[in-house]
Amino acid sequence: RRWGLTSPFGAFIDPVADKLIVAMALIVLTVAHGMPTVDVGLPFVLTADVGLPTALTITRELAVSALREWMAQQGKRDTVKVGFMGKCKTAAQMIA
Repeated sequence: RRWGLTSPFGAFIDPVADKLIVAMALIVLTVAHGMPTVDVGLPFVLTADVGLPTALTITRELAVSALREWMAQQGKRDTVKVGFMGKCKTAAQMIA
């Protein structure tokens, strides 16, 4: 970024990397939250209080990515381009 260099691969992988970081952090926290204190024969227990928001967040991220890709194929990439509020959302998810 310092030198102002861009590439098509970099433009593609940057938002994907952000989504992967957030998704993996959510999955790790969900599994850690579900670790049983008593051995019940399962490696972990998914609870609705953490598992459902995690699933909804990851599903939303996948849907938005699919929409952006589809709009790009239609030649309307600017309609769903990344905005400042989206960057704020990603930063808030990473901080949380």
